[in-house]
Amino acid sequence: MEEKNPNVVVHVEDCSKSFSGVTVFDRVSFDLLAGEIHCLVGENGAGKSTFIKILSGAYIPDSGRIFVGGQEVKHFDPDVLKKMGVQTIYQSQFLMHDLTVAENVFMGDYVTGKGGLMNYKKLAQRAREILAETEMDIDPNRILGELDITERQAVQIARALAQEAKVLILDEPTASYGKREKTTLLNLVKKIAAKGIGVIYISHHLDEVFELADRVTVIRDGMKIACYNKAEITEQQLIRDMVGRDTDMFYSREDVEKGEGIMEVRDLYKKGYVKKTSFKMRRGEILGFGGMVGSGRTELANLIFGAVRPDSGAVFIDGKDVTAKDPHMAIKNGICLITEDRQQTGMFLDHSVGWNFISAVINKKKGVLLHQQKENKILEDYIDRIQIKTQGPEQEIKYLSGGNQQKVVLAKWLHTDADVIIFDEPTKGIDIGAKEDVYRLMLDLARAGKFIIMISSDMPELIAMSDRVEVMKDRKLIVELTGPEINEEAILAASIGG
Repeated sequence: MEEKNPNVVVHVEDCSKSFSGVTVFDRVSFDLLAGEIHCLVGENGAGKSTFIKILSGAYIPDSGRIFVGGQEVKHFDPDVLKKMGVQTIYQSQFLMHDLTVAENVFMGDYVTGKGGLMNYKKLAQRAREILAETEMDIDPNRILGELDITERQAVQIARALAQEAKVLILDEPTASYGKREKTTLLNLVKKIAAKGIGVIYISHHLDEVFELADRVTVIRDGMKIACYNKAEITEQQLIRDMVGRDTDMFYSREDVEKGEGIMEVRDLYKKGYVKKTSFKMRRGEILGFGGMVGSGRTELANLIFGAVRPDSGAVFIDGKDVTAKDPHMAIKNGICLITEDRQQTGMFLDHSVGWNFISAVINKKKGVLLHQQKENKILEDYIDRIQIKTQGPEQEIKYLSGGNQQKVVLAKWLHTDADVIIFDEPTKGIDIGAKEDVYRLMLDLARAGKFIIMISSDMPELIAMSDRVEVMKDRKLIVELTGPEINEEAILAASIGG
């Protein structure tokens, strides 16, 4: 390590990481100073999460060197990195809600007395001293589940301080915060940095970046694009750095004639989940939904599909109220949802391709006996139509590739002859060839007069496939983009702009 500056608490040299031969993090170098807040920005999928998992020891880099506090990391393991002073706080809070605040602060490192029994009095006193460092007035004897979201985040930070953190990594910490909670947390982060702890802060919200950052590093397509002092940079420059992409990465599609039918979502709302949302679309239209992870896109899809029951609002198809109280009702009313996490929520992994294929239509035709031979014939038609590579209906779906599993899920929903088809990240985790098969299928559905809603974090996909794009931020629709307005800079500016 050439860098001898004692203020450098993290030094990364030419770090790379690949999965299945695909490079997702490419020769990145990075420094973090003691007491500095260094923000990382980039699109969904830019490589920020991979970088954080390397720094926290969850991933082993393929090449490069990493130093923490001047010591080279020789063994990548979360416990090793924690002992070296690296503490990571993810969006999901890994806390025990049934235990006290003090027990959570010292999880795994309890104060014990005679006979090895826990000394609750000393434990609470130590927790009170550390919580005071966060300047949050929290009683260490309270049950964690009684605290609000900002207080729980403070407990996580106190837990990091209890383990003598030199580096604190915060990954989208305000994703589900309101304005008041966000202000409280940002002030807390500033206080932590003022104590000499280096902070790596990942956020999709540029207003937070400009309020907190001493320096900003832009990651794009797994590469470090630039590093700026805050005084050197504007919001427009950051967005341009995050966007830069070759035009040949965009799929070329034909226009589809739109039908007369209308689908309308009117003031759909769920407290703490999605703010009042309204939009309309025509038959044959592909309506794209953009926004960063956590912006409310998937939550809106769940409300339309009835996976979460709305508090108010309604969904109409051609003037008929089809608001779903549950997924069974949605399927019956001609609405289907192809979820992002298809293995967990889209298929039965231990069942056959044939069983998965009929699982949705069984729900729609409850009480009606299905003819297995006839269903297998229909499945074989879909296998030919959308090029599913399988040994046949009896093969267990878990043995298919990700792309072919995705196609079986598509076939399952197409078999219900739904009017509204919601694709949540339709090509996530599948190869280029399978992507184009999915795109062609979506266009076939549009030609057939279906309503296609597409949620996508793949910017070229969103731009190329959408007739219009609705951008969400903070769990509400921010802007609608049409025609030449549908471009990366406009979508990113709406998604993350201050």
